[in-house]
Amino acid sequence: MRKLENLLIIIVLIILFYSASKYGDASIDVHFHDTFYVINSAYIGGWFAVWLLIIFLLFKVVRRRHHYVSPLITLTYTTLTLLFFCVFLLLGLVNGASNGAGFSNADLDALIFRNKLRVVAAWCLLAVQVIFLTYFAVQLLKKRAVQR
Repeated sequence: MRKLENLLIIIVLIILFYSASKYGDASIDVHFHDTFYVINSAYIGGWFAVWLLIIFLLFKVVRRRHHYVSPLITLTYTTLTLLFFCVFLLLGLVNGASNGAGFSNADLDALIFRNKLRVVAAWCLLAVQVIFLTYFAVQLLKKRAVQR
């Protein structure tokens, strides 16, 4: 594969297959102030797939403008994005009633710990996205590469 940013298309396909599978029906509880929002993980996967397509296009803009995209930046971004997003989604795949019926105290403690890990993974994922957008902005501010 000549261009590393094409790996993002593979990640998008994985996310879309995940969303279409039986695991796409798993719910994600988002705690916002004093309210919990329950969201189907297929929606989050779909919106994230759209986001990755936008990032893919931004990589193409940088490549067209400068005729070069740093393989280190591309590989690091792709790896960290895939890692944190998979951790976020996979920690949410817990079987059982959403109201906690039938869980022991140890099970509830494990669920709370998983939820905290999901929050950390979500914040890390957001930080990776902000770092990439900073990289993209710097690349746009650089002088255009001269075509030969």
